[in-house]
Amino acid sequence: MAVSKNNPAARDNQRLVVYCPETNTEMRLVKRIPGGMFYICDKTGKAYPVTRGCYKDFPHEWVRK
Repeated sequence: MAVSKNNPAARDNQRLVVYCPETNTEMRLVKRIPGGMFYICDKTGKAYPVTRGCYKDFPHEWVRK
């Protein structure tokens, strides 16, 4: 089921999983003070800053909670 902006109820039982482009493993979402939100890849140790819509630049999918 695709997530629709017009149907917020469809979004309640799904979550966004963003994968590391190099290792294809799931990245963690971390809040740093200062600096804001980052995606962290545990295998490579790389951090990617989170901006609006940046998940589209990475391999990602919506999965059921």
